[in-house]
Amino acid sequence: MNLILGRMCLVLTILLLATEVHAGPKVDVIVGKDAPELEHFAAAEMSAQLKRLFDADVTISQKVAGSESNLILIGSPATNPAIAALGIPFPKLSDQGHLVKSVVVGKQKLLIVGGGSPVATLWAAYELGHHWGIRYALFGDMDPAVKPEFKLEGLDLLLEPALKLRTWRTINDFPIGPESFGLAEHELLIRQLAKLKYNRLMLSVYPWQPYVDFEFRGLKKQTAIPWFGYRYPVDGDTAGRAVFKGAKFFENPDFVGKKSYAERIAAGTHQAAGIIKVARKLGMSTALAFSPLEFPREFAAALPESKQLTGLEQLTIGPGAKQGINDPILMALVKAQIRAYLTTYPDVDTLYLSLPEFPEWGEHAEEAFKELDSRSGIGKLTSLEKLTHAARDRRLIASGDRGAQALRGNIAALEFFNRMLADKSLLELPGGRVAKVVVTEVDPALFPFLDKLIPAGIGTLHFVDYTARRVAENLPLLKTVPTRTVPSSLILTLADDNVGMLPQMSFSSLKTLMDELHAGGWEGFSTRYWILGDLDLSAYYLSRVSFNSKLTPQQALEDLTTAALGEGTFGRTMKAFELVEQATTLIDQNDIGFAFPIPNVIMKHYASAEPVPEWMGKASGLYADAMNEMYRINSRAREGNRDFSLYLARRFEFGMEYLNCVQAVRKAGIAKAKGDKETQTAELEKAVESLHGALNALSAVARSNCDRGIIAVLNEYGYRPLKKELEAE
Repeated sequence: MNLILGRMCLVLTILLLATEVHAGPKVDVIVGKDAPELEHFAAAEMSAQLKRLFDADVTISQKVAGSESNLILIGSPATNPAIAALGIPFPKLSDQGHLVKSVVVGKQKLLIVGGGSPVATLWAAYELGHHWGIRYALFGDMDPAVKPEFKLEGLDLLLEPALKLRTWRTINDFPIGPESFGLAEHELLIRQLAKLKYNRLMLSVYPWQPYVDFEFRGLKKQTAIPWFGYRYPVDGDTAGRAVFKGAKFFENPDFVGKKSYAERIAAGTHQAAGIIKVARKLGMSTALAFSPLEFPREFAAALPESKQLTGLEQLTIGPGAKQGINDPILMALVKAQIRAYLTTYPDVDTLYLSLPEFPEWGEHAEEAFKELDSRSGIGKLTSLEKLTHAARDRRLIASGDRGAQALRGNIAALEFFNRMLADKSLLELPGGRVAKVVVTEVDPALFPFLDKLIPAGIGTLHFVDYTARRVAENLPLLKTVPTRTVPSSLILTLADDNVGMLPQMSFSSLKTLMDELHAGGWEGFSTRYWILGDLDLSAYYLSRVSFNSKLTPQQALEDLTTAALGEGTFGRTMKAFELVEQATTLIDQNDIGFAFPIPNVIMKHYASAEPVPEWMGKASGLYADAMNEMYRINSRAREGNRDFSLYLARRFEFGMEYLNCVQAVRKAGIAKAKGDKETQTAELEKAVESLHGALNALSAVARSNCDRGIIAVLNEYGYRPLKKELEAE
């Protein structure tokens, strides 16, 4: 008898465990049976968030079962019959408009989460998560520091974007940026960008990279290299070596072991196509950005006396004096390159055709201006002489002779583009689609005349100067862009490669620029950056201010930190970020190429006879103070999100130690020039110690290949050369 009772108790226990009652609410998520795939994905994402936040018992189904469950209806009357059956007015939404709205039907409380398109419905699902305290960062989600109350009533959120085009740029160049990301790391980032409601992903690629293959008149593309061909060993004596997990070289994971041209092209095109596929699946439009007037050096034979273009390692050529704006061979080569990209990536939506960063095709400016005038009448408004004068006298980096050269090269290229884009077959895609075109980096002196220079239906993306601060200081230039007649977006630099590997903040300038975009009728923006680690506030602010033009960076940061780190964390975080912005400004004002990630980045200071400038010590102190603030925040932040504050503390520590290293290197170089070996050795020892500390600080929290790329670059260009110099003494 006791044995039977024991077995019965065991069975009952197993049954109770199998039917354990959920601690959280029961929620039914209703999505239309025939709803678009993105709405089914939105239901799955919402279900995951409900389980994570509330330990909810969630069921996803296609119809209301009439239970007492909490109901969340996904979609719109057009995609979800359950919403249509309610018979309540559904607001008219644009294809980007979305809502989260509480509804009471009889005794049933329910929530509608929907939008004017499938991707807008997905954004609505993420907006509900944001309402409950989830904060979407570039590295992942941060759940709320305080568990929110679950309730479906009292919600009435309706969002329409003021800036309709929110573009995120990726790939770029240099190992410190997303050129070092494999497809898997790109996918993680793109998923976070979707949560932040960025709606276009732009792949910015260069002629020497392994992302396209083509031939022209028997000449085959042969260059397929990352990072300008630089190599970064990370074995042996490498500071922060553990982050490389035993690898001998730092490489993009998708290219490991790919040695031949064919192997690298196959890996590169597979990666880029995969990036495009992921973005499209998440409702983003996709774009390729490249300069159609730049080619790998192997095509020089097709263009007699073509020019070696300005750039690292002289990897590209462009048209020279013998190639006029109507040169048929040049036109054929440009079209061959464009068609190669469209054939390789038939799912892309838009081409961003960049004018060269250093336009060097000014020999044909007079002829081109005459042609532009005959087509548009621009000569009645201005002259080539006036435009050249304006470019020469402005307060930009591209001024003086460089500004005049840029202006003249732009004039020739724009006339060439007008002729090229007259060929409608050039942009054809499968299924009757046609790629859209955006012309990028038109010289600012030409802004007032864009409607005379750009073909109808073509958009523009504008670059004014290298940093957001420099652009904000030249705000009057932006006011000359005819945004009402030419679709216009602005490049927003979040982190510049000239300021380089150091922590950067530019939120004050970003606010100035976003205010202008809102007021000036701009279509939107595109980001520009290399290192991701410092950009969570910038990415979050741009995401939210695109829907709420009154939002300030301070309000955005308070919303971000209070939810993720807890009450009382905003003030010190804001102070830390302000200190880093001050350091960024000092570097930008005093040495724009200070930490550009190229071979002489550290050792150029050893060769300098100039004394250590005062601003370096100030910048180091600012990073130190910012580091201390973030360590204080880390001590009080909620355990689950301390990695956010700790990462920033160590990044700012890296900045401080980097500047300490550079100051010591400069002093060592001066001592060497004077023959003072004792001081030279002492300062070299300090430099090695500081750089070792910087790299160890970053390696302790490295979370992306941007971080690992910085460590690899500075070992090769700083740590090892300094140790070699020290050992030679």
